[in-house]
Amino acid sequence: MMNNVTYPSFKQFLLLIILFFTSFFIFDTIVALIGLQLFDSYSAFKPIIVNFLLPAGSPICTIPLIIYVSRKSGIPVKWTVKLPHIHFVLLLVLLAISTVIITQPFIYPIEYFSNLIEGRFRFIEFVMPKFNLLIVIKFIFIVIIAPIFEEIFWRKQIFGLLLKKYSPAMAIILSSVLFACGHLRIYDIGALFIWGLLFGFVYYISNSIEFSILLHSISNVSSFFVKRIFIDYGQQFFKYTMIMVISAIVTYLVIAYLRRHSSIKNDYEADDTVAL
Repeated sequence: MMNNVTYPSFKQFLLLIILFFTSFFIFDTIVALIGLQLFDSYSAFKPIIVNFLLPAGSPICTIPLIIYVSRKSGIPVKWTVKLPHIHFVLLLVLLAISTVIITQPFIYPIEYFSNLIEGRFRFIEFVMPKFNLLIVIKFIFIVIIAPIFEEIFWRKQIFGLLLKKYSPAMAIILSSVLFACGHLRIYDIGALFIWGLLFGFVYYISNSIEFSILLHSISNVSSFFVKRIFIDYGQQFFKYTMIMVISAIVTYLVIAYLRRHSSIKNDYEADDTVAL
């Protein structure tokens, strides 16, 4: 993926990962200290921290690393945008929705399976949030800005670096592990790993960062319109089980279709020569 075959060595790659986790740790610590300081006197600042400062962490910490990798690799920051065709967009929407559903057991898994044993089934329902200025700012960061920089870093750069040393399957798996751990969230690390696999696979088969950015954005949209609820088994168990099964089948069919559709890479074959 990258032209400079001497970068990175194992030590350089390890340093890159350490820099990533260190930058996020420092940012989260600063935000936490600011929050503790403000909450004592001004509880009204909590929405600002939740809806502005925390979502801003991803681009703030990722941009310097993107520049660092670009300079070390000798490849300038360039990117010619090529929007996917509409039928691919619809397929990615379908893929994102079905994956949101089937990854439910991997979000707070202990809570999920303990309730399952006690006769309750956790599922999702779609809700319409009450938007205000802070929520709109959070939406912009999470749905638009963060996916762009995260996909450039994790797919264009980290996956690209791994692909020089490992098979595509191993590179996707390793980059997905790092992607999941990089969010510093234990409660949904399993779901993040699955999403990482999906983003990496879509990027690899399409050769287009736009595909993975779009899929990432659609998946992040769900955080605004999805509410997780617990229901008793009753008559609803069969219904929601079938929804899970259908979602898994849809996910498989969409992935299989994208994998077979050889024209995708042809449409985006110039992506690597002009992008990071």
